[in-house]
Amino acid sequence: MASGRLQPVAGSSRRSALCLALLATLPAAVPGARAAQINYSIGGRVEHSDNIALTQTNPMEESTFATDVDFDLTQTGRNTTLAARGGVEYLYYTGGVFDDDVLASLVGTFNWTTWQDRMKVIVEDYANYEPIDVLSPDAPGNQQQVNVFVAGTQFNLRPGDATRVRLDLRYNNYWAEESDDFNGDRYNAAFTLWQEPSATTRIGFTVEGSEVQYDQVSLDTLGADYRRLDSYVTWNRNLANIDLEIRAGYSWVELTDYNTKDDAPLFRTVLTWRPTSRSTLDMGVYYQFSDAAQELMTNAVDPTGVPATPGGAPSPDPSDVTIGPDLYRQRRIDIGYRYNGERWDATIRPYYEDNDYVDPTAESEGSYGIGAGVSWSITPSWFLNVSASAGFRSFDSFDRDDDDFSVYIGMSKILTRHWSLGFDLRHQERDSNANEASYDENAAIFSVRYTR
Repeated sequence: MASGRLQPVAGSSRRSALCLALLATLPAAVPGARAAQINYSIGGRVEHSDNIALTQTNPMEESTFATDVDFDLTQTGRNTTLAARGGVEYLYYTGGVFDDDVLASLVGTFNWTTWQDRMKVIVEDYANYEPIDVLSPDAPGNQQQVNVFVAGTQFNLRPGDATRVRLDLRYNNYWAEESDDFNGDRYNAAFTLWQEPSATTRIGFTVEGSEVQYDQVSLDTLGADYRRLDSYVTWNRNLANIDLEIRAGYSWVELTDYNTKDDAPLFRTVLTWRPTSRSTLDMGVYYQFSDAAQELMTNAVDPTGVPATPGGAPSPDPSDVTIGPDLYRQRRIDIGYRYNGERWDATIRPYYEDNDYVDPTAESEGSYGIGAGVSWSITPSWFLNVSASAGFRSFDSFDRDDDDFSVYIGMSKILTRHWSLGFDLRHQERDSNANEASYDENAAIFSVRYTR
């Protein structure tokens, strides 16, 4: 069975390449910009799976050849900053179960400050691949490219020594390869008044308005276009070992097609604590309105603000983003702990999330789970990596429960300064009460990589 996705995916790769080219060429047009620093790696791998389509019955074995290029680009000038990280991967399925595929990922940001630091021009792009149908297994035939492009400007004024006024204007464009109802535009404006009573404390009051217009709306929903108004107070505290942000306020939304209104409190707390030089504890508590595009941008960076690495071991949070236009009330708690030692690193992250859609015909869902990983330097050139994740998901509108589990074990050998080899084993399974939704898969992967 062929997926028939070669042509759309190639188009998506060109779109991501265009966004990267735009981000890379912007600094060259700005006076005072310095040359960009680029790190990259080129890899190839052979993967054999005993159930490539992740089916409950009649599993199909398949071997896959893959080639990928990962890159990390940074540039800092007198008034500009550029950071981009991502990759492109080509997949060849030897048994013809799926068509050859191209997958692209990108997290890129460009900032240009001018007018004596009073104005900042901002360009961002977030590209990744997500499930077409979140209810189906995340097999090769159920993946699509998704892209969120952001452009805007920020105006900063300083009427007093401890007072700042900020105006943010943003335009977002959403695009998905298969889920056409996700495609659309977002217009956003925010006014913020900041007070800095001390060098470590900042208090701000914000009024923010948004309007989202989708290119098309499914006839099965109440209409996805919406307007949103947020008013909130933000308190930031930054100390030597603790960073804390607390945001509290209220939100009002209106589904414009059907004049359906909703409102709810807005609350968010993000804490990062570094009790020792090797340990970091972070926690996030969220009660807010959200949608798929906002989640894609949030998930593109980890809690420390570092772009997430594409591919690799199972994610600590195995839940997938439901790509669509629907707005939902999000309740989420996640806690993470990381330890970076001389010979071994460890991380653990439990989470809980409940998404209640404003449209009552949409499928509200809840999930919780935990992820953990350990990396051990056996010798200066031999490394062992082990990670596992477990997630539990249920839906309010119909009787379905999915229990997911995955484990990843890998060995890597550094041959020279640039070359390395890897051998990995992966197991993933789903236990579901839905018909033909359970699966079990084992895979072995051999890889070689050149890193600059």
